[in-house]
Amino acid sequence: MPENKINPRWLNLKEAARYSGIGKERLKKLADESHIKGFQDPDDKRGKWIFDRYSLDQYRENQAGRIRQKALKILKRHHTDLFKE
Repeated sequence: MPENKINPRWLNLKEAARYSGIGKERLKKLADESHIKGFQDPDDKRGKWIFDRYSLDQYRENQAGRIRQKALKILKRHHTDLFKE
């Protein structure tokens, strides 16, 4: 029988860092700068941070796209012969 694993949408700071591969302080900064959805949990008396897993996925996907664009620019600049029409 397959195991039903729950994948919560909201992750605490430690889970978000492990899930995304981004450091804890960097996650807080990205949230403060509105690059990802994250904030101090209003229901937690200690003010622990929580992060939206979907926004982490979107951030990483956007990063990959930017890296591909940079690589393509470099290739075009240094290997113009490959991009002749």
